Amino acid sequence: METYTPKYKRDGNAKVHSLYFGVSPLGGTVTTLVKKHPTEDRLEKTRIFGATMERGAGGRAAVLVIGGMETTLDEMEDILAAAKAKKFKPKRTNGEIAAMCEELRQRRNEAILQARKTAPAKPKRKIRLYLPVGYRMAETGVQGLRMRVKG
Repeated sequence: METYTPKYKRDGNAKVHSLYFGVSPLGGTVTTLVKKHPTEDRLEKTRIFGATMERGAGGRAAVLVIGGMETTLDEMEDILAAAKAKKFKPKRTNGEIAAMCEELRQRRNEAILQARKTAPAKPKRKIRLYLPVGYRMAETGVQGLRMRVKG
């Protein structure tokens, strides 16, 4: 009788390079685990995709745990579980963000008014436009707008 079992079982003591839990490019969640390949001399990346998220859902972009091949898989999973259990609290409220935007708008408007006050009334010299032979500038129906016409 033959039994088919996976070659490599989960090893809780395996050294892990890094662990990432966050938003995937597809719009859901992803857990990425980077560790040493069991047989070869290289790193291996394992991705586990979770449920899709609605646009604007959640407030935490990612949890990244860097072990540098000094921590075990069990330790990394404990750190990740603690980070997931901690509820995300935004640092600023919507009112504070709106007040900052209003302050920036006022600063910009004041800078524009100051620039208008200190700007010269007229340019000091007239810019001369040289046209090719046979062309001239003609007035249009719009005040201050002229067109180049032939003849």
